[in-house]
Amino acid sequence: MSIFKSDPIQTLTPFRPLESMWRKSRLFLAVLMSISLIPTASNVASAQLLSKIHKDLSASVTLDTNTSYIFRGITVVDDPVFQPHVSISYKYLTLGMWQNVLLSEAVGEGGVGTAPACNEIDYYADLTYEYKIFSGSVGWYYYDFPHTSLSDTQEVYFGFGASVPLNPSVTMYWDVADNAGGLYWLFSLSHDINVSSFTFTPSFGWGLSNATHGTYYTGVNMSSAHIMDMNFGLNVGLLLGGIMEKVNGTTNLHLNYSILPNNTIRRGIQPPIDRDAFYMGVGFSFDF
Repeated sequence: MSIFKSDPIQTLTPFRPLESMWRKSRLFLAVLMSISLIPTASNVASAQLLSKIHKDLSASVTLDTNTSYIFRGITVVDDPVFQPHVSISYKYLTLGMWQNVLLSEAVGEGGVGTAPACNEIDYYADLTYEYKIFSGSVGWYYYDFPHTSLSDTQEVYFGFGASVPLNPSVTMYWDVADNAGGLYWLFSLSHDINVSSFTFTPSFGWGLSNATHGTYYTGVNMSSAHIMDMNFGLNVGLLLGGIMEKVNGTTNLHLNYSILPNNTIRRGIQPPIDRDAFYMGVGFSFDF
């Protein structure tokens, strides 16, 4: 055997550390790349989730000023009022709050102090599901009456509507608190007429009440179900341009005429509640 023949094992031995280092380096780089990709994947997933949530999430703000506050034909405040309304919706669920703020002296039903004063705050939750041209709703209202002697009360409601000409709908309100057992059905019609940048929306509402509800709100002793009120309305909306266009800004003019048609109510009603009332207002609405 030649003493010059190389031993392969001995020949490769000096290069083992280099090979080991190369393997470790590749492993380190692979781990480093994996770690660096985790935040990226997380950010992509978060962005996709936020995009999906944003697609199903919306909010609206309405700022109305009216010459008076009429509720189901009853004159609650016969002076100018400010009525802000905010809501947020996610898919089928909507949560909202509405207020009535007196712009003149806060009087009536124990109201004291000077304007501006809030005498009603309504909180509500609504679930509405649409199927083709039909829609169904179920919801809850909590009525709070600050600065007055009135007791808080609550209602649950069930509604049904159809997206056909005149958009007919019917909603039943059932009081479950201070006026427990009071029932009120609202039948309504409305239709949008678009003319250039204006939208004209005439509407008609017809309210039917049971004796408990009618007695509670009018102060007149009612012995049976009856027509509570009728309301004729017209809303004129104008889309705002410029920066307001990005939030679907609209200015609105409201015209309404409310009637208490029941003779027993008309004869027994006490001032300052009007038997018939015309009221109007202006406001702004924004959708996000």
